[in-house]
Order: sequence, then structure tokens, then C-alpha cells
Amino acid sequence: MNTIYGFGNALVDIEIKLEEAQLKEVGIEKGSMRHISSQDLNAFLDLYSDQIFSKLPGGSIANSLHAANQNNTTTHFSCSIGDDDYGEYFIDSFDDKRSSISFSKSKLSTGICLIFVTPDGQRTMAAHLGANLDLCPESIELERLQSSEFLLFDNFSISSPGGLETTKYALASAMKSKVCFGVSDISLVSENLENLQWLSNKGIHLLFGNKNEMSLINNSINMHAENILVTYGEEGASYNDISLQAPKIEIVNSNGAGDALIGTFLACLSTENDYTSLKKAVDYASEVCKSNGPRIK
Repeated sequence: MNTIYGFGNALVDIEIKLEEAQLKEVGIEKGSMRHISSQDLNAFLDLYSDQIFSKLPGGSIANSLHAANQNNTTTHFSCSIGDDDYGEYFIDSFDDKRSSISFSKSKLSTGICLIFVTPDGQRTMAAHLGANLDLCPESIELERLQSSEFLLFDNFSISSPGGLETTKYALASAMKSKVCFGVSDISLVSENLENLQWLSNKGIHLLFGNKNEMSLINNSINMHAENILVTYGEEGASYNDISLQAPKIEIVNSNGAGDALIGTFLACLSTENDYTSLKKAVDYASEVCKSNGPRIK
């Protein structure tokens, strides 16, 4: 049986070290995300070419599924990629025996997310979605979806016409799966308010996001979620009425920490109680923050 089925953005993360002053020049609020054009992408890559320090497979849901794999859970991911080297690189990252992938090919290039990392380890993102705009129901593998305990996706998926169509198809097909939805980014709440209203009536088992995202969505709409998971960065996380402090660490790079937390949490729920699952998830996410990249190999 497949435990977690996820769909969403397939991205290659290009991490760039920036000083605080340089980040101000980028023009994206620290800690947030902005979508950029291919022209902006190329301009940033040219400007900061000597400050690039890693190129790694990413995408929030894919990162979460990787963390779940690392915690002995079987997963499947659906996405849209370009017919290019980055697309092949992304596919090849699903090399764990517990992970599998299905995808549609797009004429657009594989998505790239620039991760600007400041000296305090905080990440700010600029995403060029590319092929992710062509996410479609054809990428879904029905047999695996219908045998999965959890269906995992986020706000990025419902922000494009193809992603919304894929979401509707997946929800209609996975009647027995517990729906887990990520708020993803503050900027997407107001942009996707109509789609969020629609989703709120579909029965959400778990709603998750960081404290700022959850505060905004709570003030904007009632998502009717059965369970709530909130991350607080260095302060830890909470699940319903359970709160846990994060261990004190020196943060190198926070990219992917929240993704890792939700993936680990869902993986642990199969064998552990809520408290232990949250504890293991917080600890694993803290480990992600100790090194570069969104995933622990």
C-alpha cells in the first residue's frame, strides 16, 4: 500500500548566498516567495553566478515526500517537467526504493527556484514555474492514488488552471484518502481566495503552514480542517493542542525545513502517537536546517 500520494511543483533549487544588502536589491521580502519570468531568472543567474553554491532537486511537496521516504514510508509524486536536463535530474532524484514518480512532459522548461540564503540561514525564494504551469490530470497514477492513506498537495497547485483541474481530478478519485493541504505562502492566500473557498468544502483532514500563513488564512477564510499543524521556525511547531520546542541549533539554511516537517509527521503517524510524531518531525526538520539544501540524503 502506498502511504502518501503527492502532486505539485517539480523544481530544481539553485541556492545563492547573499548578504542582507544584496537581498534588498533583489526586491523580494525576506522569507517570502515571488514568481518570476524567464528573463528575471536569467538576469539573477547572471548577476549572482559566482555566489551559487548548490543545485538540488526541490519543490515543497517533493521535499516532503523525500522526508517521508527517509522515515521508511512509501510515497508517489505526480508533476509536470520539461524535456531537458533539469527534468531528467529531477526524475533521477526519485531513486529511493520507497519512492516513485509519474509525470507529464511539457514544451516549457523544467521549473527552477532561486533560493537566496542570507548569513542568518533564512531563505527567500524566486520561482520560475515553467513546466509546472502544465500540471494536468494525465500525470496522476490512479492505482497508487486510490491505495494511498494520505493525499498531499498545497496552495501552489491550485494557483494555475492546470493545477486546479488536477486537484479536482485527484480529490474526485481519492475518496478514501485523508486530504492534507499546505497554505504554502502568504502571497497565495489572497490570490487563491476563491479556490480556497471551494477547497474548504471538500473535507480537509490536515491544514498546515507557518505561523504567518496560518494567521492570514484564519483571518481570510474558514478552511473547516479537522486538524491543524503550525510551524514556528526556531520556536518549534504545534499540532492541535500539542506544542513542542525545537532544539537549539545553529541554522545554516532553512530551505525545506517546513516541507521536511510535514513529510516526517505524516510518515510517523502510521506507527506513533501524535506527540511522538510531532517530536520526530521537529527534530528531523532541525537536522535539515544544519546543512545546505532542502533534503537530507
